[in-house]
Amino acid sequence: MELKNLIKKILRYNKNAKIELINTAYNYADKILNKEERKSKEQSIIHCLKVADEVANLKLDDNTIIASLLHTIIKKGADKKEIKFIFGDEVIHLLENLDKMSQIKKNIAGKINGSENLRKVLLAASKDIRVLLIKLCDKLVNLRDLNFLTQEEINRIAKESMELYAPLAYRLGIGKIKSELEDLSFKYLDQKKYEETEEKVNQIRKHGEKAIFKLKNILEKELKKEQISADVQARVKHIYSIYKKIISKSYDINDMSDIIGIRIIVDTIDNCYKTLRIVHLNFRPIPQKFKDYIAIPKPNGYQSLHTAVVDNEGKIFEVQIRTLEMHQIAEEGIAAHFTYKGLQRENEKFDRKIAWLKELVGSKNNSNIGLEFFSDQIFVFSPKGKLVELTSNATPLDFAYHIHTSIGNKCIGAKVNGKLVPLKTELENGDIIEIVTSKTQKPSRDWLKIVKTTRARDAIRHELKEKGQITSSVYSTSEEKVTLEEGLISIENIKNSKIKFAMCCNPLPGDEIAGMKTGMNKITIHKIICNNVQKNNTIKCKWLNINDKIIGLSINAEDRPGLFAEILNSVASFGLNVENAKGKTLGNNAAECTFKIKIKDLEQLKNIVFRIKKIKNVKNVYLTEI
Repeated sequence: MELKNLIKKILRYNKNAKIELINTAYNYADKILNKEERKSKEQSIIHCLKVADEVANLKLDDNTIIASLLHTIIKKGADKKEIKFIFGDEVIHLLENLDKMSQIKKNIAGKINGSENLRKVLLAASKDIRVLLIKLCDKLVNLRDLNFLTQEEINRIAKESMELYAPLAYRLGIGKIKSELEDLSFKYLDQKKYEETEEKVNQIRKHGEKAIFKLKNILEKELKKEQISADVQARVKHIYSIYKKIISKSYDINDMSDIIGIRIIVDTIDNCYKTLRIVHLNFRPIPQKFKDYIAIPKPNGYQSLHTAVVDNEGKIFEVQIRTLEMHQIAEEGIAAHFTYKGLQRENEKFDRKIAWLKELVGSKNNSNIGLEFFSDQIFVFSPKGKLVELTSNATPLDFAYHIHTSIGNKCIGAKVNGKLVPLKTELENGDIIEIVTSKTQKPSRDWLKIVKTTRARDAIRHELKEKGQITSSVYSTSEEKVTLEEGLISIENIKNSKIKFAMCCNPLPGDEIAGMKTGMNKITIHKIICNNVQKNNTIKCKWLNINDKIIGLSINAEDRPGLFAEILNSVASFGLNVENAKGKTLGNNAAECTFKIKIKDLEQLKNIVFRIKKIKNVKNVYLTEI
């Protein structure tokens, strides 16, 4: 691996790349690492170059390339001020974030319950999505050559890659990294089963090569007749995904139709469906094998048409049909959404399509995509590895009350990552907190200035009130979940009314509604069929025929991987930009997703709400503001 090859690769996708600065980064890292060798006897600078090469395969920006070349030097004691002076704020930000993630993982590895919890922490700790992408590329390069390590080390790294980093790659939609991480991990963890599966796949591929060649030729000719420009490729499913189907679904490898198949890449969505028609006209389709992931994308954003057909000799093959953009997203995931000056900037449709993604990951501009979806929450741990979710500025006292009210009331101190800290210390992602208690301790009024969570504040107030140290007037009632200004609903004969929607029946656009007066100029809107509506005490109201309004929505659901992305994907399918998207878990396997959208009219809002409510695990959809 040489620097000149990396430069050539970068220039192929970014002609305006800062090549001089990339050269400087390589030389700077080479100087700091000073011919240092890794356990494999490979020079550390070569490892950095390989990681940068993988980053370039994802077509990432200059600063990400530079950070990948420098990604090991902070551990070697490099001067952060000097790095910032030479390479700028963004590069030092990426390097510090990488170092922070490594420290978090080191602190909590082996002390927490489950890889899913560690994934949550790493996602939340990543202030910039590019840090995760560098991390994945680093893990992939490491995994390619583990033979110089002990068997125990090999098993640990392969298991970690399979359980932690491959699922992270999947969630970010980076198919090619996910597949290689899984295959390499599988090979190290169970070489015998890997080789058995690989041998069977090679036999199937060898026997099917002639049939695939025929299938490819026929489709190329038919597509050319219809004047559809297409790249028709033969594809082979990766080893671990085949093995997983054999194990989890008891498949016989000889009966699997998607081991080898055809992938057709065309220029437009319209041509995807035209191509599907051509495939089905020339080969007999198997109806139950058809899947339309263009209309209904997978949770990680994957889009494609999948079908299976039978050729003239009775062999079954899978056919995938997608646009080039869909293919890049399938292979590169979230990295495919990065744009550069002069690249795709004129493509307004592309910009609209990724607008929701930028909100999802807190982006401020095209070249700096941050991950702010968890910005209002942190994940910390008890010494026994229990995962606790708190607000982002929470303190050890908040943690104590989260564990149990009695623990909070008796708290006299706390250890964070093994060190005693003041109770007002702000916690960070991945911290391990141990609470020190005393039977004689009681809450103080000063604690109300320390805690940040409602749960802790209410518990302290309750205890102080019980002891006569606080009056009931200090108690504040919880805020109403949903409030609206007049504008979505017309109220008969009442002006300047303050409206809220009843939580008992959750009225939505399209429902017949009635208002009930709950105070001076305060109206609560119910469904007309709600049991809480007093028929002789209602106020006539109706939905307005609104146009071009900003609407806030809140979705409550059972938590599951990919839920938030699926919700936002469904909204994006209407061609709408999503603003201020936030997602958080609420405990008891519940989750909440909130965002704002500009709707065209009431009919569109009804359709959006209907679509969201059809999503698996969604329980309720609420209007929050207009």
